Amino acid sequence: MPLIRLHRIMGAVVRIVSLVVLSLIMAVQALYGQMERTVPDTLERTYRHTEAVRSLVLRRDTAAAEHIWLDLVAQDSTYAPAHYYLSTLRTQRSNTLDHARRAYLADSTNKWYTGNYADRLLDARRYSEAIPIYRRMMRLAPREVKVYHALALLYSAEGMPYSAISILDTAELRTGWNPYLSAIKHSLLLETHQYDRAIEHGLRHVEAYPYDNDARITLAATYDAAGRDSLAQRTLEEAYAIDSTYLPTLFAMADYYDRRGRVDALLRCEASIIADRRVALDEKLSRMERYTSDFKFYSAHYLALGSMLQRMAMDYPDDRRVAILYVEHNIALGNRDYAIDYLRRYVEGRSVLAEDYIMLLELELFVGLEEYFEQDMSRALSLYPTDISLLSFKGLVLADRGDYAEAHATFKQALRYCSTDVERSTIWGYVGDAYHEQDDDKHAFKAYDRALRYNGDNVLVLNNYAYFLALEDRELERALTLAARAIELEAQNTNYLDTYAWVLHRLGRNEEAKRVMRQVLSLDGQRTAEFLVHYGDILWALGENFMARTYWQKAVERGYDSLRMDEHLKILTER
Repeated sequence: MPLIRLHRIMGAVVRIVSLVVLSLIMAVQALYGQMERTVPDTLERTYRHTEAVRSLVLRRDTAAAEHIWLDLVAQDSTYAPAHYYLSTLRTQRSNTLDHARRAYLADSTNKWYTGNYADRLLDARRYSEAIPIYRRMMRLAPREVKVYHALALLYSAEGMPYSAISILDTAELRTGWNPYLSAIKHSLLLETHQYDRAIEHGLRHVEAYPYDNDARITLAATYDAAGRDSLAQRTLEEAYAIDSTYLPTLFAMADYYDRRGRVDALLRCEASIIADRRVALDEKLSRMERYTSDFKFYSAHYLALGSMLQRMAMDYPDDRRVAILYVEHNIALGNRDYAIDYLRRYVEGRSVLAEDYIMLLELELFVGLEEYFEQDMSRALSLYPTDISLLSFKGLVLADRGDYAEAHATFKQALRYCSTDVERSTIWGYVGDAYHEQDDDKHAFKAYDRALRYNGDNVLVLNNYAYFLALEDRELERALTLAARAIELEAQNTNYLDTYAWVLHRLGRNEEAKRVMRQVLSLDGQRTAEFLVHYGDILWALGENFMARTYWQKAVERGYDSLRMDEHLKILTER
């Protein structure tokens, strides 16, 4: 080929290549220009987000970080990282659930966003909405135990225990044996009465974790529910042998022995519980009051219970509730002198309430320690000169002694310190009772009227007023209204029911009175002699003379004075 021709061909190639290169350069320049317009915005957003994280983590400046993130989502509502971080803040401006939702919607494949949204739904107690999100998390993070735990609890809370068990089965297959999830599964199996499966599961857990006493307690509860008493007891005893100081074991054993009626074993557990300072005092008091309030149980086991009360008195010498419980125990045992001595030392050694002195004074009065009574009354009044309860107590004692002038003066003093109508009503009721003891029903009834003007629902005044009116055969219809209101306020009070029946009897409505008195005797267990006398009188008025005499005789057997009964029968016979 001639050289000139080759040169022309090469020149054409160069020109073509130059055009291509120029085109490429122009394209690159155009692209570069576009990058200049877009990249800086992205970099700036990332930079600002990084600055917000730095403010939160390094400088702990939550306000600055929140300000940046809020600005970012205002510019771009789909910017997931900012929404995510805002959902983790607990500030007034931050709607955590909404931000968590927006982050999740922006990228539902991100396990952090998904898990965070699920947790926020859980916090908001939107359980039904949280379930599908946690199920999505199971696919995103199949080995994350927290997800299975939350989902199982959600199903349980929604009343779907079988679904919860299924989730825990899946967790066991994917993540292996987990002691925490195992405990939840065991409880759910027990709840759904799958006892055989629960026992198998519990045994496996105990074998894997032999020192997990909570697992043994749950296994014992499963045996107990399945009716395998001996295995339940043996499992509890094994737990106790591992750690005799573990409180859940002691509580479980006490409950088991209590339901099985094994009192000696129950009281041994209770003694350990009472002696343990980790147990709250309120819990100890609740347990002791339960046992001491059951008269039959208390009578049979007063020595063991007394030992526990003594331990409490030693451990809590300044607690008023413990002191009163211990004093009441000694009174029940007949140790009144010791109870008085203990209570005197208690009230003298610390700041106490007027009610504590009243309790002491009642004891001293009952035992007949007049010298101590006067000393302690003077001391109590010097400490609490304006206390309504203490002044009322003093007035009642004076009235009981027959010193009515001083009693009325004391009640008058108490009235000066009353701050409420309820208090005034109570004092005027006492005044009325004192006048009645003086056989001055005119002034008694005036005092009762005044008491009811202050408080129309003063149940003690309603009852006493009605009864004393009936005794005098005065204003019986009003007496019936008063008595009816009293039993509306306290429907199961035998004294008030007796008054209502007695007013009906005085009105001649003996069939109604008989029905009410049957209720009284049923509630009272035929223990109160006065009720038996009243029932006999009502039966006599109905012509049921044989049964009337039967109940009068029962009244004498219950302590009613026989001479007084003879006089009563003489009057009725003469009528």
